[in-house]
Amino acid sequence: MNNQSLFENCSIHYQNEILFENCTLTSAPCLLIQDLNTAISITFNAYYISISLFSATALINLYCLCVTLPLLFETEEELQKRYIFLVTRCLSCIFMVIPMILSTTVMKHFLNSHPSTFILYALMNTVSNTSMFGFLGSYAALALLFYVGVMYPVYFRSLITLRFVYILVLGIYLTSLVISIPIGVFQAAIQSPGVINCSLSTCVPWVNLIEFIIASVCLVFTIAILFFVFISLVRSSRKLKRSNTLSSSASSVKRVRNRLGWSIIAVCLIAAAQIIPYVFLLDVAPHDIETCKGFYKANKFMGEVIAGLCESVVWIFLFILDPIVNIFFDKKVSEKVKQQFRWLREKIPNISSAAALAPL
Repeated sequence: MNNQSLFENCSIHYQNEILFENCTLTSAPCLLIQDLNTAISITFNAYYISISLFSATALINLYCLCVTLPLLFETEEELQKRYIFLVTRCLSCIFMVIPMILSTTVMKHFLNSHPSTFILYALMNTVSNTSMFGFLGSYAALALLFYVGVMYPVYFRSLITLRFVYILVLGIYLTSLVISIPIGVFQAAIQSPGVINCSLSTCVPWVNLIEFIIASVCLVFTIAILFFVFISLVRSSRKLKRSNTLSSSASSVKRVRNRLGWSIIAVCLIAAAQIIPYVFLLDVAPHDIETCKGFYKANKFMGEVIAGLCESVVWIFLFILDPIVNIFFDKKVSEKVKQQFRWLREKIPNISSAAALAPL
């Protein structure tokens, strides 16, 4: 009787080899077990790193919100129209990050599958998806407002009132909510099966495909609007140069164009975070990594892990940069941040001096 281990000739050995000793339908067991354990190791480390960084992004956006929110009520009406979108973007980032952290920490590790757990997952997924679609909608709506404000300033002042902007923002998020509810429910069925039967072999691929299509349509629509406005403003800027129009108008167009440039970059990052993993994973059937079927697909599991890691990195990069860019491009916000840092620098030496003089 041959008792030779399937992994006897491997140069590196792992503790979970015993689970796959009977998985003999492969000519490269050593490569598969190495890919599988590398993917598990990456997943373990990336989990804690991404949770820490996502928490940091929530704090950064919370700080940006605390800086921007008072300006929304202190400045004149024309500026309030822009600050509404800055506030909603910060809120969207926060409400995208918090459900993700809760679902991957508290919900996953401390709560078992139960009807109430399904409801919590559905609620968090709906909030996260609504925030994401609203985030995209705020980029598109703000771009259109910039377009009207630069190209048709008279109409902007007379027709685009503050009330109209609030109604526009409300409409964006209500539409996002309507789109997000069915997506969030089926995502919850995958995360906490029982209330709705969503099998890994039939339901999950269709849910992923529908998410992919909806995200693609929203992204294409947003990018089309941004490019349309950006190109229109470039043409307007060239006309202003040829007609020797006042430099204030030209500088205003330039500032708007810079903001739109960042908006295009941000939406392209969202496209990478949303579409690339779906394209990469659409043909990957779900599998259990502790069975032979999963072991045979260890190389695909490695691809899943890399795709998920890239998605997290892109979202983290976006969530960190967006509030920083908002602060950098807005004079009032950046001035307020500078004042706070100047105050902090003045206080730190005083605190240090007081600590040095305090009796031990």
